Amino acid sequence: MKTSITTASDRGYLPAACCQLKSVVDHLPPGSQVDLNLVCCDVDEAELEAARKFFAARQMTVRIFASKEVEEAIRPINTRWPRAAYLRLYFDRIFGPEVERLIYFDADTRIMTSLAPLLSLDLKGKIAGAVHDFVYYLTGNIRRRRKDLFLAEDAPYLQSGVMVFDWPRVLSEGVLDRARQFLVDHPESCQEAPDQDALNVALEDKWLPLDPRWNLHETYLEFGGALKPKLEHYTSTKPWSKRRPPRWRDAADWYRSELADTVWAGFIPEQSAIDRLNARLDLFKFRYNPKIRDALAAHAPFVLDAMHVARERNDEEELPWAPRNGKDVEDMAMALLAEAKGERAEIRPPEAVLDGYGSGSPIGLSGFHTRAKAPRSSGAAYSR
Repeated sequence: MKTSITTASDRGYLPAACCQLKSVVDHLPPGSQVDLNLVCCDVDEAELEAARKFFAARQMTVRIFASKEVEEAIRPINTRWPRAAYLRLYFDRIFGPEVERLIYFDADTRIMTSLAPLLSLDLKGKIAGAVHDFVYYLTGNIRRRRKDLFLAEDAPYLQSGVMVFDWPRVLSEGVLDRARQFLVDHPESCQEAPDQDALNVALEDKWLPLDPRWNLHETYLEFGGALKPKLEHYTSTKPWSKRRPPRWRDAADWYRSELADTVWAGFIPEQSAIDRLNARLDLFKFRYNPKIRDALAAHAPFVLDAMHVARERNDEEELPWAPRNGKDVEDMAMALLAEAKGERAEIRPPEAVLDGYGSGSPIGLSGFHTRAKAPRSSGAAYSR
């Protein structure tokens, strides 16, 4: 089987993308016959040369694609995400049917264990494999996503940062064509994560849930922690941020070591005491601001009124991204692990494994509201 492993980047993430591929090489089984690829946009020749030198110094054979045709074809639907975020939707213009399996990793990921399971993964007739983006289930934001993307009411939602593709089927069934067309037809529905949203539409009921350890990001590592990641995904605060949390200390040291002899030696900034304090405050606000708001709604709603904050949350709006508690996070991760191992049937909807599902207020809405507003797509209150 001809296998290609690919990441994508612009100039801002280029040092991280090079390190990502180094982590791939470090964890390939001996004798693996794998092509390594770096797909770029918005980079200049000097930056590409720096990448070539990085790979040459480590005796890595990496094909670098910087297609101006692809770059110019990308039409971002908002200013939140750069063009590089859309690159994976154009891989059909780069890789042909001679590639049998294409494995994609976001540039801000790091492999932590042998890649053998992904190289030999049985997709069981599905077009792709991916990990659930289970923070959507934990916070209730999944309901809004399903409505906006016209997905089934119990549909799972994949995280596109790690994907394994049956590439000939991707090409023959026009998966990326459909994803791109959805962005053209419904840009208003894909403002949060354009490429990921479009892939969820194009692959509905056509993707295989992977072991969640292949895409554990900081929400899990902050609220859970029982599972040891096979891959770390730095989805929000990066190890190269001054406000990186303590949990990314080892990752920052790894990037610093890998880039020490390159033009990117300063990619990992030093942290001051103020930076470390701000990082801890960021985590505190993320975890506890929603709880403080709920307490005020229950006991001092006039405070919210004075702050011009709505007393009630509803499914029309983006809900807080902090899970309710650590138990929810572990319950979800363990259930999805059992699903991936075939120890339980497919979980539909995935959030059904959480405490309180189907009774009282939907997950993500406080117990102090009276009634959620009707969703835009149906005209009636969403019901499980």
